[in-house]
Amino acid sequence: MAKNTISITAEEAFLGNLAPLKLAALPTFMGVFAYMGPGILWAALAQGSGELIWWPYLTAKYGAAFLGLLIPASMLQYWVNLEICRYTVATGETPMTGFSRVSRVYAWIMWIGIFIENAWFGAYASAGGTALAALTGLPSGWTPRGQSLFWGYLTIGFYLIALIFGRVVYNIIEKFSMVVVFITMVGIIFALFQEKVLAVSGDFFAALVPRLTLPGQVENWDPKDLNTLVTSIAFAGAGGFGQLFIGYWIRDKGIGMGKIIGRVTSPITGEAEAIPATGFFFTDTEENKRNYKGWVRYFSFENFIGVFLNFLTTMIMCWLAFALLLPEGKIPTGWEIAVVQSAFFEVAWGPIGKALFLIVAAAFLCDAWLQLTDGYSRIQADFFYSNIPGAQKLHYRTWYYIFVAIFTVLTVITMAMAQPGQLIVLRGVVSFLAMGFFCPGLIYLNYIMLPKVFPNWIKPHPITQILMGLCTLAYVGMGILYLYLTFQG
Repeated sequence: MAKNTISITAEEAFLGNLAPLKLAALPTFMGVFAYMGPGILWAALAQGSGELIWWPYLTAKYGAAFLGLLIPASMLQYWVNLEICRYTVATGETPMTGFSRVSRVYAWIMWIGIFIENAWFGAYASAGGTALAALTGLPSGWTPRGQSLFWGYLTIGFYLIALIFGRVVYNIIEKFSMVVVFITMVGIIFALFQEKVLAVSGDFFAALVPRLTLPGQVENWDPKDLNTLVTSIAFAGAGGFGQLFIGYWIRDKGIGMGKIIGRVTSPITGEAEAIPATGFFFTDTEENKRNYKGWVRYFSFENFIGVFLNFLTTMIMCWLAFALLLPEGKIPTGWEIAVVQSAFFEVAWGPIGKALFLIVAAAFLCDAWLQLTDGYSRIQADFFYSNIPGAQKLHYRTWYYIFVAIFTVLTVITMAMAQPGQLIVLRGVVSFLAMGFFCPGLIYLNYIMLPKVFPNWIKPHPITQILMGLCTLAYVGMGILYLYLTFQG
């Protein structure tokens, strides 16, 4: 048997700064396809901005210049997701609780960053509103800004009703996201079968070959686009602290130790389920080892599906921009940030095609507000529940809905303060820097802390550890480079 520092009869395992983990058997693994969902939900969130807006923006403005960054930027997020899932599967705890075990100061700094990043995500609703405003022309006589905000606020109201009245919150969000992914994937794949798009396929795929292109190497580079470039790298996936959401979603799906922890349910239509502030550990038995290996296979595959769907979406959107926007000099900006791309369908199918794309764009963007509201409310509820004295006097679900209300008010206010693109870029910069901040925490948590109380075989393969280390160095290095370029003007 593998060496383990915990006796098989111990009932508690002390790990870091929080209350000890409690002993439990790792739930039985029932097969990969029995638990599909969180990866597709993650892909739906990831499709919200970089894929629809910023990667097509860079392609429409700079052509092939930055396309060589797309594959590496997308793949970086695969290894980060693996470590997020690994911790939740093993303990039933969420990533934020894990960071609190590493250091309360570290977790508090993270919490501040999460709140700053979160303040601007109302921009997704207003960006989706630009598509719905262009589609309907309503309310008649209003300015593009007024119409976009009207549809953005209406979208928020609709999703709030779903969050409040849906019996199990995760199930509602998963169903919405499955529909959105289906609509968007069918729509953009359908758009590829146009003569102008197929004609540039050779040049486009040649440009996708991974390579490093620095802004100064691009002939017509606009220094104002530096923030847009780092936003695109951050959002070649969920990006930033939003990357952590997959840990919360796999727990509510009942993956690994998450199966013995309750879910967030509606205060009106659902019964409250027990959600402890801290999680569990398991001992070195053949059954636990077999089940754990099964869960690893599951979340590796689920993660691949999410990352691949996101990459495929981004690639197709860039292909369409390369073929249809670049030759015309059309660049998505301002209150038409999700409207210019309607040329993707309009070129071949006229007004009907334009309407179809605007429906796809609205699905892309408005759905992101729902997922972000859910994810950030979970993170905040989780942090308060584990770290704030007396917080457990209220149910976890109560804290969740408190933060749903706070973030709704916050985003309703901030989305009227600036154009959606400006707000999404601001959030993207914070997200970009966040990756380099929490990735070292994941490495310390999974590679150093967990083996102290879990069997040695919980450690990932050395190659996986090396690749995660390289990803972390990449995010840290890019963050330092960005700050240097910014402060150097």
